[in-house]
Amino acid sequence: MWTSIRLVLWILFLGSAILLSIVVLLQESKGGGLAEAFGGVGAETFGVKTRGINKFTFSLAGVFVGSAILLHMFWNA
Repeated sequence: MWTSIRLVLWILFLGSAILLSIVVLLQESKGGGLAEAFGGVGAETFGVKTRGINKFTFSLAGVFVGSAILLHMFWNA
């Protein structure tokens, strides 16, 4: 039973890693980088236009981190 859970977690982990890499690379460049993202002109970075892709990226990152934590927990089980 544990091997089937580990297999599903590995598939979820690797699939989310690949998809997260593709989504991040396909996003349009915002310009000023991290320093400008939280002040002044960079405030539009998290605006209405990019809300959907940002939510998807953060959700995918959550799946990636969650599956990594679960893999670690089940590693020696």
